[in-house]
Amino acid sequence: MSSIKQKEINHTFKDQKRWNEVYGKNLLDIIAADPEQFNIQHLGLTQNQKDLLDFLSIKIRSSKAPVKILDYGSGRGEFSIFLAKLGAEVVGIDIGEDLVNLATQIAAQNSIQCTFVCGSIDNLPFDDQSFDIVVGCAILHHLPKQGVHSSLREAYRVLKPNGSAFFTEPIENSVIFDFLQNMIPVGKPEDTNYRPSILYKKAWKKHLSEADDRALSNKELTAAKATFTKVHFAYYGMFIRFHRLWENTTFGKILTTLDRYATHTYSPIKKLSQSVLVRYDK
Repeated sequence: MSSIKQKEINHTFKDQKRWNEVYGKNLLDIIAADPEQFNIQHLGLTQNQKDLLDFLSIKIRSSKAPVKILDYGSGRGEFSIFLAKLGAEVVGIDIGEDLVNLATQIAAQNSIQCTFVCGSIDNLPFDDQSFDIVVGCAILHHLPKQGVHSSLREAYRVLKPNGSAFFTEPIENSVIFDFLQNMIPVGKPEDTNYRPSILYKKAWKKHLSEADDRALSNKELTAAKATFTKVHFAYYGMFIRFHRLWENTTFGKILTTLDRYATHTYSPIKKLSQSVLVRYDK
C-alpha cells in the first residue's frame, strides 16, 4: 500500500462541513444500530459510475499485478468498495473525519479491505507515482478553479507513468440550458439540497453566496489538465435534466430513450449534456 505522509489539510474551497455532518456523522448511529442497511447490494451508483466501474474492471481483472487506485472525495466509500471488490488496492481520501470513519465501517460491514484517510485532494499525503489510477465521483465541482488545477496537478504527481485519472462531474456548456433548468426549483427550503428558482433574484443570490458547488465546463476541465497528455470526454444526460417536470410519465420515458442518442459519441449536440466522464492520461 502507498506510504502516507503527514501533511496539513489545505482547504482551498468553501466550507464542506455539511457533507461530513449529513452523510457522515448523522449515519454513524444508524450503522451502529442497523449495519445491514449498508450491505453492498443497497449501495447505488449513477450510470456514469457504472460505466466507469465496467471499464476499470477490465483493467483490474486483466492486470498481473495489483492495481492501486486512489479515490478522491471518497465520502461514504461506496465506489471504493466496489473497486476493491473487483480486486483493486484502494485508498479513499476525504476531508470529513466522520465520513472516513463511516466509510471504514461500511467496508468492514461488507468484508472489503479498503484504506480511508482524512486529507485534502489539493495537497495529497502520498508519495510521487504511488497509484495506477485516480478516480473521483462528483468532487471537482465543489472546488474553485484554482482548486481544480491544484487537485489535477496532485493527481498527475501521484500517478505512475502511463496512469490515468477519471472523474464523473456535472457540467454546463450551454448558458441557455443552464438558465432553463435553473428556472425549476429543487426540493423545499428546509431541505439540505434546496435550490431556489433563478427567477427569484434575492433567493438566488443568497443561494449562490452559500453554495459549495458550481457549474463546470469542458473548457475549464480541459484547461486544468496540468501536464496530462490527453483528455477524453464521455457524456450523460441531456433531456433528463428536465425529468422533474415529466417524471414517471410516458413523455419522461421517451426523453430517457432520446437521451441515449443525444449523448452518443457521434452526436453533434452531446456537449449540451448534464454530466461527463472525463479521463486524463499521463
